[in-house]
Amino acid sequence: ENTKAMGARLVANLHALMEKHQVIGDVRGAGLFVGAELVSDRATKEPMAEALVQKVVAETNARGVIIGATNRSLPGFNNTLCFSPALIVTADEIDEITAAVDGALTAVFG
Repeated sequence: ENTKAMGARLVANLHALMEKHQVIGDVRGAGLFVGAELVSDRATKEPMAEALVQKVVAETNARGVIIGATNRSLPGFNNTLCFSPALIVTADEIDEITAAVDGALTAVFG
């Protein structure tokens, strides 16, 4: 039950960040395995440059939250931030995760 509830909260929080950050092109996932796709153009879904995605990951990690990004299996399409918090994650911790991502996106993209 916690996985479903906190997964829904994580997706909702990331959708809220979409309103603030035009670089988030899509949010999708199941339970607590969630991805936020970064794009350079939301209309065309042009993938964000991998170097900038990695900067967001590094900035988020510097804020005390460890996230990942899609691997290098599809060159040019490694633009999705990956979230998989512990199954016992709390609402406050979900909010901390998304606050760190918000700060990282602001630091990298303004």
